[in-house]
Amino acid sequence: MDNQENRNPLEREEKLLLNVVSHIRKTWKDQLVVYPTMKSKDLDMLAFIYNASEPITMQDLAFFLKVSPAAVTQMTAAMEKKHILKKETNEKDHRINHIVLHPELMEAIEKDHTQIKEKLRRFDEYTNHEFDLEKILSALSDFFEQDLNE
Repeated sequence: MDNQENRNPLEREEKLLLNVVSHIRKTWKDQLVVYPTMKSKDLDMLAFIYNASEPITMQDLAFFLKVSPAAVTQMTAAMEKKHILKKETNEKDHRINHIVLHPELMEAIEKDHTQIKEKLRRFDEYTNHEFDLEKILSALSDFFEQDLNE
């Protein structure tokens, strides 16, 4: 019997989860080589913009990041130079700028999504459709979300 079989189920599950997280981290780390100067707040800002259901303004970013509007101006200006963010003028009020992800970054994100979908498809084939991966991932997502809120 190898060492893996000697562990109790909880230890095996922990090891498996850590292995999956490790693979995800490596993928993200490889992608961050493109943007090596990004900090945690920068990534939070990008996620906020990407997941927003409506256009984001500088005020929205300042409120979300809990920083001054001047700090947001500096952050966005630096990211504009790196082709990470782009300002778009509001059509109704030209004094307002919306902050969007740069088209080059959006293209890279879409490419990543395509690769993830392909990996999930290959996993489904690999397991011969044995698992309901959506159910498993949904349960994990709900659990971690609940855990964050405690």
